[in-house]
Amino acid sequence: MTTPPKKGQEVIRFTKVELVQHWVLMVTLLGLALTGLALFAHGTWVGKVLVALEGGMESRGILHRVFAVILMALTLWHFGYVLFSPRGNEQLRAMVPRGADIQGVIGMLRYYRGKQQELPEFGRFTPLQKLQYWGAGLGSLLMILTGLLLWFHTEAMAVLPKWFFDITAVIHGYEGLLLFLVLFVWHIYIVHFSPGNFPMSRTFLTGKITAEKLWRDHRAEYRALFGDEPPVEE
Repeated sequence: MTTPPKKGQEVIRFTKVELVQHWVLMVTLLGLALTGLALFAHGTWVGKVLVALEGGMESRGILHRVFAVILMALTLWHFGYVLFSPRGNEQLRAMVPRGADIQGVIGMLRYYRGKQQELPEFGRFTPLQKLQYWGAGLGSLLMILTGLLLWFHTEAMAVLPKWFFDITAVIHGYEGLLLFLVLFVWHIYIVHFSPGNFPMSRTFLTGKITAEKLWRDHRAEYRALFGDEPPVEE
């Protein structure tokens, strides 16, 4: 019989490589959002302040392209990691949406409405975490594709009509805004400010999670590691 862990015992959840990818993505998307917002809202006081802080419109454009190149490089790195490394492929398979996730979302809603005593038993990733991952991934790909078209618009306009670029510019701008809201508002609330995590989850710093949180948020994964007994007092 497996001995249950102590409540404060930490379990490795993310490797150093995964933490580095997360940090690079966080800094890159923040840089893209700030430099993109400076152009998107250039006629407002917010845009004017951002343009000034970024050294003018020319410097803003250079910074935006630098962050864009970093995002493209990170995307290639992440693709290689999840497709060709055993650990990354395991993480990707755990992120695949399944039919049980629908029931999990219903259970979460019932729990937060007081209709259910405990959260559903999730595995390594909850339905919300899967939604954020695929949303950020697909959103980043869309940003890269539309961004490349706008970056090389002179060459592309030789074969594509102008209205196509007008639509592309709108999609690029609003997709960037949506991605910023999803990751820096919704994601930060869920990870750091939601009940049980406030004032901050340290997993993004250490790559570790306590056995108590693993039992609460990822019960199925906990059972696979430690059995059916909950964590005990230290």
